[in-house]
Amino acid sequence: MLGPSKHEHQNAETAKPVSTDLETCLIIAGCSGAGKSTIVKYSHDLDIKLYGKEFHEDFKKTRNGWPHQEFDDYIEAIKHGSTFEGRHIRELNEEKSPPKHILMHVDLKLLISTLGYYAASENNKREITSLSKVPIPKKNRANAEICDLMISSFLKNHFFSRFKRIAVNTIHTDSKTNYWQKIKRDKAKKEVIHTKEFKTYSRQHRAMYNAWEKHI
Repeated sequence: MLGPSKHEHQNAETAKPVSTDLETCLIIAGCSGAGKSTIVKYSHDLDIKLYGKEFHEDFKKTRNGWPHQEFDDYIEAIKHGSTFEGRHIRELNEEKSPPKHILMHVDLKLLISTLGYYAASENNKREITSLSKVPIPKKNRANAEICDLMISSFLKNHFFSRFKRIAVNTIHTDSKTNYWQKIKRDKAKKEVIHTKEFKTYSRQHRAMYNAWEKHI
């Protein structure tokens, strides 16, 4: 969990002071299939203090209907509530009056494959493409340098500098559990773990989480 930020801080690209005109950004992050959406849904339904007592009132303000809903489309998300996907960051950055309190779901797999690049500054985009093509191929997603650059580029996006407070919850699951959960969600009839595929997934899983914990 990240503590309160200063009311004035600097954008890494421009080195100019940035005003914090928004209140609280709550981030829930984890690999695809880790259970982020389920945890948020039941935390709202059961009034669980997912972000602790200090941020609970802000968390409740991110509920967008009954039951808690998520929207893939940014227009629907901004219309119906204040829960957003990490890939909405560019639209949020251009929004004239975004919600003062938001909850953002960050899929680490998507972050490493494409999102880090699309949220990056032009300088970081050039650095990313010097290391790999985009979307990042599976064989490169366990590369620590690429993971570091994709995640740090996302977190340095100007949008986050507008908040007075940022709190992060990371959903940790071991690679085998996460792999099974993802298979059951994406390929309901698939029951066999392919050893080569799982080993590749495990390396990617470890690299993603290490980079995420390092940069938050």
